[in-house]
Amino acid sequence: MNLNNIFATLDSQIPIVALEVLSPEEATIIQWLTANAHEKLKSAVFFWNLGVSGLEQCEIASDGGLVFKPVPEYKKPPHADPLLYIFEYINNFDGTGVFILGDVHPFVGKNSPQLSWEILTQVKNLYHRLKPTEKRIIFLGQNIELHESLIRLIPYGEVPLPTVEQVQEHIYSYLNYLSESATEQDVPFRVLLNTEARETLARAALGLTLEEISDFLRLTVKERLSSNGITIDATITPMVVEYKTRLLSQMGIELGKPALYSFGGLDLLREWLNRRRKLFTQEARNLQLPQPKGILLAGPPGTGKSHCAKNIANILNLPLLKLDIASMLGSLVGESEGNVRRALKTAEAIAPCVLWLDELEKALSGQGDTSGVSQRILGTVLTFMSECTSGVFVVATCNDVTALPTELKRKGRFDETFFVDLPSEPERAQILKIHLERFGISVEEEYLEAIAANTAKFSGAELETLASEAALLAFEQERPQQVTLGDLEECRQTITPLAVQDAAAVERMQAWAKTARAASTAIADTKPTQSIKTARYRNMN
Repeated sequence: MNLNNIFATLDSQIPIVALEVLSPEEATIIQWLTANAHEKLKSAVFFWNLGVSGLEQCEIASDGGLVFKPVPEYKKPPHADPLLYIFEYINNFDGTGVFILGDVHPFVGKNSPQLSWEILTQVKNLYHRLKPTEKRIIFLGQNIELHESLIRLIPYGEVPLPTVEQVQEHIYSYLNYLSESATEQDVPFRVLLNTEARETLARAALGLTLEEISDFLRLTVKERLSSNGITIDATITPMVVEYKTRLLSQMGIELGKPALYSFGGLDLLREWLNRRRKLFTQEARNLQLPQPKGILLAGPPGTGKSHCAKNIANILNLPLLKLDIASMLGSLVGESEGNVRRALKTAEAIAPCVLWLDELEKALSGQGDTSGVSQRILGTVLTFMSECTSGVFVVATCNDVTALPTELKRKGRFDETFFVDLPSEPERAQILKIHLERFGISVEEEYLEAIAANTAKFSGAELETLASEAALLAFEQERPQQVTLGDLEECRQTITPLAVQDAAAVERMQAWAKTARAASTAIADTKPTQSIKTARYRNMN
């Protein structure tokens, strides 16, 4: 069931439906339900939840707004259970009515600690008794998961996040509304947005609800009010991104910043990505070509998997979203699955995009989870990956692939599983060069080769540390950007690679790598390398 056929469902003698809506949009959806119930069912509409002292009738005012009016006939006895009483009132109600009941689902929810068997049986009774009547019920709320006994009785639907076309239309109409309000108050109101700027603004706002966009526009108007009036121009686009970033971060979603520098090595991964970047274009979608689903990057810690995820967004020219499932498990116990669903829905609204799931094994291994939350989140993620067709490219990173559930590792879940190993000697030279150049240090190839030859088992992160420590050492000795080979060697001796500290774990990952695809070409070093002891010590400018 979707939002457009909800009244056809209610009109076909299905007396109860469940509708999931994001909390900022509740009032908007209640207004939409009221208007459509009046038009299509010729029915009065009532609203109730535990926070309302009584029952309220919903009406549309002359200006198109929503009005709640108390129903004087509704008189709950002082000691009656409020939920059981509203069910009794609906059962005895004489007439036609659509009753919107907010946040009832925890009492009839799957695995809910607030599940009430008395309320559950009341709902089942109502379902059968209301069928021949003109009375209908809509359960409205967030994170709805009905009990098994209700799933086949009550159709479920959800209100999707708005598309870019809907966002554009809403921005246009709401700015007109704000302009009219300003004119009534003799405040000059100028909208300096051409067609391209409007579309850019709409795309920047994707992932927000229409109500959140309205809140942003009102806030912006207040902030821009001056003696010269109000001007809305293209400069509000980065402001809506900042506003969206703040809201999404509260849900465990981070709008990832693009990588500031490229990654070294990993030529096979880079080649694989470049061959697929055109599949995210409108031309490919018009040809109905299959959208890539995603990749799993596995390898020892520090090998650059997270940095790769940021670079993948750059290579594919897509926005980057980072979803921290592990933090959701820690801070949102009891609501984790619903919040993951909302996060995935947000990614779908922003698509095409890259969705980065970092250190996936920490969230989905199930270790120490007796509540089954990890398993349910795993099911949510797997369903999303198999059904999403909007262009969300999932990049999952993993340090210990053996801790991942089997169903996530099987063929077909990801387009490809890449093993990101410790860098080879030529890759170490390339990685060192990238990080030294970040500090404005130019390096001769012979020195890079000498250091690379003596940093076996160093990861990319450890090579980055080596470069930064050498740059700091030179700076402390009043030689900024004048790093010597001796500086690099001195700093190298202070770093013990993880592959030495925890050799067993790294070797276990390398043994598993035979089942995955290598992210870089194995390069056999056939030429003799220059010893670091015989290399000439020179300042590197």
